[in-house]
Amino acid sequence: MKTRLALIVGVLLVSTGLVLAQSGRKSTGSSSSTGTATTPSVSGPKTSEKKSSATPKLQLLVGIDRNDPFTPVPLYVFDTVLDKVIRRLGEAEIVFATSGASMNRGDGVRAAKKETARWVIVLEIKDIYADAGKQVKNTDQDELVVEFTAIEPDSGKIKRSGKTHQLIYPNGRSSIALPTKKAGAVYSEYSINQAATEAADKILAGFDITVRTDGPQ
Repeated sequence: MKTRLALIVGVLLVSTGLVLAQSGRKSTGSSSSTGTATTPSVSGPKTSEKKSSATPKLQLLVGIDRNDPFTPVPLYVFDTVLDKVIRRLGEAEIVFATSGASMNRGDGVRAAKKETARWVIVLEIKDIYADAGKQVKNTDQDELVVEFTAIEPDSGKIKRSGKTHQLIYPNGRSSIALPTKKAGAVYSEYSINQAATEAADKILAGFDITVRTDGPQ
């Protein structure tokens, strides 16, 4: 009788040990699987942050046609407009604009066909009254026109164009006397800056881009 009781107790002890060992293995396995599950959740956001920070920029090559020997527009106006347009374009954070110096539309098309990503912008300046041969009663007033053409890279196709108009006052309103191609034409610096700024804003608008105006320009 005592022998049978000892065997029963021994069997119970062995069974209890096996149950405890199996439960210990299960808990270890569940904890290790929990640790591996947290790894992808940490690496996921880091990858998305890197992708969002790599913002592509709009690249522009900007030139100006200054080769018309008969234009009454002073030489300094061409340089001023080109500089102001490039500066204004650069105020948009995703735009990188560089100077293409002297360039007409034909030059712009040829340059664009050599580009893979950079758009070509060709500027032209006209004195609207002089070019049209109009007689102006008010000799202190004229009108300056800045035209632009946007040419697609690789294809060399003209995709859009536009112009801005600004009244200019040769003999007043902070005009600056500087050397000109023809005597008598002196242009308001304010008018030149306004014409260039408006042209740049219209160029950006063609790419659905605007310059923020809530801070210093």
